[in-house]
Amino acid sequence: MLALFLAISMAATAPLQWYEHYEKGVRLIEQGQAAAARQEIEAALSQREKEGLQIPTASNEYIDYLPHLYLAIANQMTGDVEKARQELARAEDSGVTAKSEFGRPLLVAYQLLLRGDGTGKYARPAYAMYDTKAPVLSESEFSMLRDDVLKRCNLPPDTKMAGAPWYANYELGLELERKGDYPRALTHFIDAVARRPDPQRRARMYGMWLIDYYPYFHIARSHVRLENWQCAKNALDISQKLAELPPGAPELSEMLALQQQTERKLAEK
Repeated sequence: MLALFLAISMAATAPLQWYEHYEKGVRLIEQGQAAAARQEIEAALSQREKEGLQIPTASNEYIDYLPHLYLAIANQMTGDVEKARQELARAEDSGVTAKSEFGRPLLVAYQLLLRGDGTGKYARPAYAMYDTKAPVLSESEFSMLRDDVLKRCNLPPDTKMAGAPWYANYELGLELERKGDYPRALTHFIDAVARRPDPQRRARMYGMWLIDYYPYFHIARSHVRLENWQCAKNALDISQKLAELPPGAPELSEMLALQQQTERKLAEK
């Protein structure tokens, strides 16, 4: 019995392997705990520097090991944009992330987020540079809508949207869009992308709540409603580049209509 207890105790205190640190870091990022995630991924890097695809682990599973990409994400989430750009550059230089089926769209999404147009020429994406227009809802109507979204997202009622998770901003954007308040909806869709630039079908919000996260489609739709044609084209181009809408998505037909309308309006200028 004592031997079994000692064995369990030693197993509990045994240092984590590189892949355990890495997988824990990725999970922490998904949970929004960026600072803790950064520590775990740095611990993985200290044990294994070389990135790779489909690396076997002790559990007979295979993982794409992309620590610099996830360090870029973690640093961006904590607000250290310069460090995030440095790690993104390392991910690009290795060439491994670009070959990863899972990592490639993430790489593109964070290139756009951290470098604007993807080249570093502009600090912000083109879809985020536009002349704002007056909101549609009154302040009291907006406050009621915001409070309802915060409650639904299990967030304190005094949460500031500027610091709220991506899913709260996205949900608020959807509600504002349904109410026809596209100026406000656009702001919250863009804020959602600033926290999570990678779209995903059935993305986990919190707990077991899943949602189709297609922010660039909704950014484009809002810009079309506001007649910001160049911004709409930029968002539509990004949506296509990231293959945001999966085959069979009900939004595909509207996406095509938005593209046609945008191209026609731009051609008229």
